[in-house]
Amino acid sequence: MNTFIKLQTPTMSRTHRWRAGSFRQLLLLAFLLVVTPLGVLLVQASNELVTQARQGREEARLSLDISQRNLQLDILAEDILRSARQYAIVQREEIRVRLQEQIADYRNLLDIQSFLLEGNAVIPTLHDTLNLIEQAQDSEIGTPLLEQLVLLTDELITQSNRQLEQRLAELDLQARSTQQALWLLGAILIALSALMMLYFSVRISHPVSVLIERIRALGHGHPRSETPLRGPRELVDLNDQLDWLAGHLQELEEEKQRFLRHISHELKTPLTTLREGSDLMAEEVAGPLSDNQREIVELIQRNSFELQTLIEQLLDYNRLQQPNALSIRSTSLNSCIDAALQPHRLLMEQKQIRLDLPAKDAHWQTDRPMLHRILSNLVSNAIYYGDESGELSVRYQVRDNQMQIDIGNIGPTIPENELEHIFRPFYQGQNRRRGPLKGSGIGLSVAQDAANALGARLSLAHNTDHRVVFRITLPAVSD
Repeated sequence: MNTFIKLQTPTMSRTHRWRAGSFRQLLLLAFLLVVTPLGVLLVQASNELVTQARQGREEARLSLDISQRNLQLDILAEDILRSARQYAIVQREEIRVRLQEQIADYRNLLDIQSFLLEGNAVIPTLHDTLNLIEQAQDSEIGTPLLEQLVLLTDELITQSNRQLEQRLAELDLQARSTQQALWLLGAILIALSALMMLYFSVRISHPVSVLIERIRALGHGHPRSETPLRGPRELVDLNDQLDWLAGHLQELEEEKQRFLRHISHELKTPLTTLREGSDLMAEEVAGPLSDNQREIVELIQRNSFELQTLIEQLLDYNRLQQPNALSIRSTSLNSCIDAALQPHRLLMEQKQIRLDLPAKDAHWQTDRPMLHRILSNLVSNAIYYGDESGELSVRYQVRDNQMQIDIGNIGPTIPENELEHIFRPFYQGQNRRRGPLKGSGIGLSVAQDAANALGARLSLAHNTDHRVVFRITLPAVSD
């Protein structure tokens, strides 16, 4: 029977150029949107720092100018007092002219200070005092007015210094307020960037995780979800390729199942004829047999039985790939073990294998045919891989409301590097069967599939000291 499978890959109609929804554009958009708030924060902070620095320079220059004029006003007030006293003594015209010039200079500086120090209460009083000094006759210019000028000048200096300190305090308060505003803006923008980073990371990682689940489900043969994948175009394209691969694997699986069914059917027909012929010869229907002939007939019968067992394993493997309805009922475990041992009694006698069976029967709610498949393959493995004059042991125990069945044999242990492969179909390790026929490598795989169908667990419980034990853990089934 020749089977031809045409492999055809899907054509890539999509091109990975720059387009909306592509992975490249999504990354660039994510980068720009994440960096933009940080850039806004940087620009805003830079502008505020420049503004604060400019205001600081202006206040410093203004403070220096006011301080210098205050010093000049203080010096001029002393000079005016001195010139007035000199004029009162000598009454010379040049002293009077100098006094008037000094008063004019003082007034000019005071006008400038009044412009810079708005709201200063001393400046109007100083203007009035200067007016009185200028309006007074020579004989009226006296010490009280001049001393008042000096005192008012000192008061002006004191109040201007307070005003400068207040303005510096306001500038410091403004700087603190600006700092707090920048901190708040920074927190908001960083939180916004974090939210956008989270959004884009989910936008990218979610379809990737969905693809990982798709690949894992594809590896285990599980049906795929019908929910469409949303995400970057490249990942959607990859998902489409996985859809094609899933369909192609399904076709290959169906071809494999058809092949197994056909080959098993084709092999059973000549095998039945071979077994019937060997049975007729063993019954001496065609005439008496010599000892050598009888030995050959027995060899044919034994090997035909082995071949039938291999074919049945193939059929079991094929059936277990399809969903089966279970028939759960109370089952005698001893009767299942006896049924699994019966076809191998002769080989056990030849190999002188001792049997260690439970003295007391146990019953459990399970599917008997499915349990028989598991036990039959485990017993067969224990006998064929066991040592001559070895032992085959069976143990039952209930633990955590589950039935544990241990089937062990004395024989070579399984190498550590083969443990993860022993339940794979058609896998054969370095330990070989001891018998006339080579094994198929699907016995443990059939047992594992049957255990999965039962909702049970098949595991290797012991693999040391020249002893191998496999454990079946049957779940409790409610009535």
